[in-house]
Amino acid sequence: MEKKKKRGLEINPFSKSKEDTHEPAYKPGTLDDVIIKSFNVLPLPIFLTDKDFNLIRTNNAASVFISHFLVQHQGTSILKFLNFPGIPDESALKQLIEAMSGPINVPAKNNLTGKSYNVDVIRIDNAAGRSFLFQLTEMDNTNLFAGELISESPEKFEKDSIHSVGFNSDSASVFDNSFLRTIIESLPHPFYVIEANTHKALLRNYAAVRFEESLDTVHCYMKNKPESCIGNAFSCALKMVISTTTPVRVEHEFVTKSGEKRIYEVFGYPVLNKSDSLKYVIQYSIDITDRKRNEAELIEYQEILDNLMNNLPGMAFRCLNEANWTMEYVSPGCRKLTGYNANELINNKLVRYGDLIHKDDRQKVWEDVQNAVNRHRVYRLEYRIIAKNGRIKYVLEQGKGVYDKYDKLVRLEGLVTDITEGKNAEMLLKTELAINQGIASIGVELLNDSIKPARVAYLVQRYARQFTGSRFSLLISPASEGEKSYIYCFDKNNEKEISRKVRKHDPKNGQPEGLMERLIKETDPVILNDQEITLNIPCLSPGDYSFRRLLSVPAFINNQNAGVLILSDSEADYTPEMVAVVQRFINMFALAAYRLKAEESLQLAKEKAEESDRLKSLFLSNMSHEIRTPMNAILGFAEMLQDAELSIDEKDRFLDVIIKSGDNLLRLINDIIDISKIEAGQLKIIYSDCYLNEMFTDLEIFFNREMTRLHKDHLTLYMQPGNTDPDFAVYTDPVRLRQIITNLTGNAFKFTDEGFIEIGYRIKDDKIEFYVRDSGIGIPVDQQKLIFERFGQVREAASHNLSGTGLGLTISKNLVEMLGGNMRLDSYPGEGSTFWFDIPLKVGRHRSESIAEPDSVHLPRLDLTGKCILVVEDVDTNYFYISSLLEKLNGKVIRAGNGQKAVDLCKENNDINLVLMDIELPVMDGYKATQIIKVFRPGLPIIAQTAFAMMGERERCIEAGCDDYIAKPIRKEILFEVISRFI
Repeated sequence: MEKKKKRGLEINPFSKSKEDTHEPAYKPGTLDDVIIKSFNVLPLPIFLTDKDFNLIRTNNAASVFISHFLVQHQGTSILKFLNFPGIPDESALKQLIEAMSGPINVPAKNNLTGKSYNVDVIRIDNAAGRSFLFQLTEMDNTNLFAGELISESPEKFEKDSIHSVGFNSDSASVFDNSFLRTIIESLPHPFYVIEANTHKALLRNYAAVRFEESLDTVHCYMKNKPESCIGNAFSCALKMVISTTTPVRVEHEFVTKSGEKRIYEVFGYPVLNKSDSLKYVIQYSIDITDRKRNEAELIEYQEILDNLMNNLPGMAFRCLNEANWTMEYVSPGCRKLTGYNANELINNKLVRYGDLIHKDDRQKVWEDVQNAVNRHRVYRLEYRIIAKNGRIKYVLEQGKGVYDKYDKLVRLEGLVTDITEGKNAEMLLKTELAINQGIASIGVELLNDSIKPARVAYLVQRYARQFTGSRFSLLISPASEGEKSYIYCFDKNNEKEISRKVRKHDPKNGQPEGLMERLIKETDPVILNDQEITLNIPCLSPGDYSFRRLLSVPAFINNQNAGVLILSDSEADYTPEMVAVVQRFINMFALAAYRLKAEESLQLAKEKAEESDRLKSLFLSNMSHEIRTPMNAILGFAEMLQDAELSIDEKDRFLDVIIKSGDNLLRLINDIIDISKIEAGQLKIIYSDCYLNEMFTDLEIFFNREMTRLHKDHLTLYMQPGNTDPDFAVYTDPVRLRQIITNLTGNAFKFTDEGFIEIGYRIKDDKIEFYVRDSGIGIPVDQQKLIFERFGQVREAASHNLSGTGLGLTISKNLVEMLGGNMRLDSYPGEGSTFWFDIPLKVGRHRSESIAEPDSVHLPRLDLTGKCILVVEDVDTNYFYISSLLEKLNGKVIRAGNGQKAVDLCKENNDINLVLMDIELPVMDGYKATQIIKVFRPGLPIIAQTAFAMMGERERCIEAGCDDYIAKPIRKEILFEVISRFI
């Protein structure tokens, strides 16, 4: 039996048409009945209208679609519930359809629900006239564009032969079997009627044929595929309908011959026979690939949008254009910006955004926004909001108005971002600039030749008040020793500034220490907020001043308080940030004060240097006199000794003068050396037991001789020891202690012409206190500090025509301090002076506890007979002196004029028994010569003799290899004693 084909609609041969059987078209259980049912169960709404677009017939989906808003829809125009954008009326729609040679696709919108659809419109011409088929597919509203039409080309539809379908003129009704077949044939989606038992497709429309031809994968019921389906029953619509006998919906993925994957939504419907057994399965497939792709893209787009919204540096919003800023949408960034969640802001559920805007900014923000949107402009403005935690934030809002089709403003859209950090940085920069300008203006004052402290204090207080909002300020320049503090006040209420010196607070006067005194002592800033503060301000009218807030900031230079700035009566609390600003200003005042003190010190140092230069010149002049006086006696009497007619008594007297003058000259040189050692830090204190009463006895004898020598026998000398034990000893440096007392007593002899001189000591707690008192001329108060300075006494001596180097008191004071004590002076002009000094009381060993040592050891007369002594000396007079002494002791003396000659002689002459080595020599110095000699004659005694008297010279000589050391000028007793140790 051959197949019958009609216009792409394939009919199985076992089915009978109306012409063949003359049976009713709608006989239950027949294929015709299935066709009718198929039309009704199609999943998409299908509407059949007459030529005027009035409804004639609908399938079940269309009936449900209409029933939502029309109870009676038969005869109703389809334009009543569908609106075709760009097609204003029925006439325009007819013209559009007439102009097309095949089906057209147009967008439409449901007038009541607002949903958008793609509408396939098919024109049908038959004997009964013209009718139209409308099939609706729901689409995303975003895909609807007004006036856009979608259709395939006329040539394509001509080729596929589905642009129109005709009917036999003898058809009984437009609703008969053949008409419904035509409708199914015209459907744009694959349609099948499948026999349940055999899985054979009894009917497929042309869309199904094209569908199968395009695929590389097929279903079991497709053409030329009679075998049973081997797919999964859970994904196969046919299997699912057969197993459940209920309508199903599944999604299938097919691969086209070109390799493209297409996704179809497959609907399966059961058709039962009279016995309720499954006979047919209606299957209808809709290509949803684009929809799936759109859904995926929409999901991806939504994810991107969500990510963008989440990552926005602020809050995106859409709100109503009213003063409350009622939010319809806010992005998740609202929480970070405001502290509120989106659901708390939307529709003013918890808070109105308008209430978050700072009250001082609210009106201006509203006006600026309205001015912009009324002119259809984008707006950009900055304002403050108060977040949920109460913190004030600066925000930047950028937005625009949204208008309806009538150009009416309906809402606002925009973005609000947090600019607090940038705004704070901007304000900080402006503040920093203003601060720097203020500091610069103060700096200009510091650069002036003459600084005016009051002017600097005024500027410092003005800027400090400006940047802290203070109404009152007080700047205190702390008092120096013996001076008054200087206070600079400024009262903003009275617009006046007052400066006044006030006496430093003294707790001994019985007055309690006030807040101001405590603030002056503070080393750290003090912040007092919200307190009852009472402050007595000496520079203002009497009485206490009360404040609620106070800030005190001190400034220090070289660990000394250089100023304290006190601010009070500010509108807001003082903060650590304010402290940092105020610190910079008070530091400027401290610099000014430091410069003033530095200038004063510099001026004082200049005056002192000038005075020192003058005194130094006077000292040198006096020194010249002091040196020339003994030198004159030495040279004069030495010259007179050449007179052969002098008697022995005259020669003895001349020699005595020469020796005493030499001693005076040596003392003068020793003073100069001592002060040099002290200033260089090279003078050493050598501690040992010092028997004070024995020293006092020796001093009494010495000073009585001095009074005779100075022709001051009329003065009375009193010695007042504080301990009567003759063996009383203290542990100190006896040589330096004797030097101190000798210097002070010699000074007393110099300035005392009548009366007495008293020397004594007394034990006072853990110290022993010495004194030298005289009834001399006394010292004025303004000179009492000066006399202890170098050359300070020269001026006084010069004014009184007195001799002396002026170094004695300076040396004595330094020696006392090196011994661990202090020196002071009580003196009144015309009454006399008392010099006091103390040293730590460290009791020495009693004489009975120590090993008795004779004061001097009687040495036998040195005999150098048979001994050869090498004298290394480049100065003839020095060599002549030493050789004369040694030759009188029967010694053989040879000479080397430099170090190299000494080395050569020691190598050549093994008879040399001892070397007297000068240090300062030509060619090779004594250090180097000694080192070389000790290499080849290590046992040869070498005694250094040098005029260098600085500390460390003895040690340096010993280190070079010398066995002993003698300082020039050389006394014969010392020379003989040292030589006797080695020969």
